[in-house]
Amino acid sequence: MTRMLAGQIAGPRQLEMIELPVPETGEGQMLIKVEASAICGSDLPYFLCDFSNPALAGATIPLPPLLSLHELVGRVVQSRCDRYKEGDRVLALPHIKHQGLAEFFLTYPEMAVPVPDGPADRLVLAQPLGTVFHACLKLPNLLGQTAVVVGQGPVGQLFTAVLLRMGVVRLIAVDLLPERLAVSRKMGATHTLCGSSIEVVETVRMMTGGLGVDLAVEAAGKGETLDLALKLVRRNGIVVAFGVPTRSHQPLALYDFFHNEGRLINSVGPNVQHDFPVAVEMIRTGAIDIEPLLTHRLPLRRAPEAFTLFADRAEGVIKVILTTDG
Repeated sequence: MTRMLAGQIAGPRQLEMIELPVPETGEGQMLIKVEASAICGSDLPYFLCDFSNPALAGATIPLPPLLSLHELVGRVVQSRCDRYKEGDRVLALPHIKHQGLAEFFLTYPEMAVPVPDGPADRLVLAQPLGTVFHACLKLPNLLGQTAVVVGQGPVGQLFTAVLLRMGVVRLIAVDLLPERLAVSRKMGATHTLCGSSIEVVETVRMMTGGLGVDLAVEAAGKGETLDLALKLVRRNGIVVAFGVPTRSHQPLALYDFFHNEGRLINSVGPNVQHDFPVAVEMIRTGAIDIEPLLTHRLPLRRAPEAFTLFADRAEGVIKVILTTDG
């Protein structure tokens, strides 16, 4: 165990699979052998080499190896900490942000939680589900309320499922791709809308008697989708800005939102030790069925193909899982 397969982005959409030394385990660290990883929308700016994105500030081509994955399940193969031993199975974040595109990665015990036996391709979704829980803990009582989720990629789909379990009785899923809205219905959405921002605003106003929704979640990270969410809420309504912004500065239509006394809540990342265990248990028990989201599985060696598929939103893709068993 001296060499490992890893990825390095050599240019826009140019992901090369290379061999690297397996990293040495430092004091207090663990070395994890990956069983499954999942591509997140926040990984795409690296793959696309979108240097206008703040995440790539100061970066140059080629990007450092191991960028970009952070949704990871695996087993401890070396441990220099007290909390975990060799053979323990964990959901963990890499010790350097996003640098998990490899067969092995280093982490610290505070960045990991135990996971039970079960399919790794399902349990790895506890990472994004944990971030959704982290956001939802900031919300008030939602019993009997109406909500919109703008963007029905993987995280938007998870918001759809979680909000319904928090008491939302009418959940409107919004996306530009009809095939994603078909999945939204499987996740429990009571209504789906596919159309321009103007059409969506008009339809939501009609559905709510001209008032707007109680809660709008933006899960795409685009200025135009956050702008849409701001327009959909009622007076004193709440907007959750969850999608990672792709630009440092984005114009927003704040005038009406301001005069409606709306609340804007942002949320990013999880509290690993609090949010991940809840997410793992929800998936283990089937309290949230994530099977409709698992549309594609490929071995790690086919990561370039997997990233292209995810970036192009082709073949009805929702979530792409990479495995190290083939």
